[in-house]
Amino acid sequence: MFGSELNLIDLFLTLLLTMFLVSMVIKFSSKIGMLDIPNDRSSHVAPTPRGAGVAMFFGYMIVLTLFHTSFFIDYIGFFLALSLIFGIGVYDDNKGVSPKLKFIFIIAAALLIFFVNDFKIDTLGNWFGVELQIHWLLALPLTIFAIVGFTNALNLLDGLDGLAGSVSLIIFLSFAYIGYVYEDNFIATISIMMIVSLVAFLFFNWNPASIFMGDSGSLVLGFAIASVAIKAIDYISVTSVLLLTALPIVDTLVVMTRRMQRGLSPFNPDKTHIHHKMLTWRGSVDHSVMILMVIQIVFSFIGLMLREHGDESSFFLYILILYLFFKFLDERKLVRDRLTITRIKRKAVTIIQEDISAKVALMLLSALILILFIIRLFIA
Repeated sequence: MFGSELNLIDLFLTLLLTMFLVSMVIKFSSKIGMLDIPNDRSSHVAPTPRGAGVAMFFGYMIVLTLFHTSFFIDYIGFFLALSLIFGIGVYDDNKGVSPKLKFIFIIAAALLIFFVNDFKIDTLGNWFGVELQIHWLLALPLTIFAIVGFTNALNLLDGLDGLAGSVSLIIFLSFAYIGYVYEDNFIATISIMMIVSLVAFLFFNWNPASIFMGDSGSLVLGFAIASVAIKAIDYISVTSVLLLTALPIVDTLVVMTRRMQRGLSPFNPDKTHIHHKMLTWRGSVDHSVMILMVIQIVFSFIGLMLREHGDESSFFLYILILYLFFKFLDERKLVRDRLTITRIKRKAVTIIQEDISAKVALMLLSALILILFIIRLFIA
């Protein structure tokens, strides 16, 4: 179906199985230690079950291992890596782990798909008709960097009910189309299975959420997206892939840059992500999530339209988007603007109060009224 080896029964079974497992996680969340307690960066105020990623993972893994064993074996490196990411995500949801340990596990997973399934970024794209191929010794650190970066970027985007799930859904829809058009069984199958599991999850996660995906969900989704994106480079331009996955990447780049400008660690947690800004602006979780969904849809549409163009055409567009987001999330600019307006107001008040006498002010006011009166007569 749609370029994959899946059929309708697979999809319905995955959907229903995921929904059942999510319900079970909700029911037993307090007993298994899967309960999210609000903190100063949370958008929710009451303890909420988390770990829906567990249900999503087993929902599609059971179907794939039972009914598509050959596919599972063909991409055993990917599924082992995904299981590794899932394991550290579950442990983090239950006990909590340091960012360094997460990085180590993601790097290990990246090494698995690089050497076992040959998933690697071995090109910098096609620039003005020239393909920039790179040696595997450079491809290895670049691939690791891309996978670690995007996996954590999606994890950081998981800040509002339905946000990470809906943005991931849009991204996987784009890659499902890529898999279908270019007849890539891996891209199409993984994307479709993720789409189905996300639909089941969003039924429970849309505001007000009954459950959160947790790191067991967001890390796995981020790693899966990074993997299909790397595979998609076999068919489409590198910068179009960046557009298809734009929102998590742009948000993370901008936020980390701002933190470093303030002399903080780029990994220092705060409430400066785009979803925090959007929530402050809109005051509604639903509206904020839907606006961000539309933004990702626009990114994905542009990426699909430019997928076979040279990288230079979409690269400058990407830089423009990055600049616009950079300006949008610039708190310092807002402060500077306020300070500038304040200085202008103070200067004006000083001039009026100290430099202009009451008599002169009256004369200026009278002259202005007379001028406006004459202009009005001519207009009439």
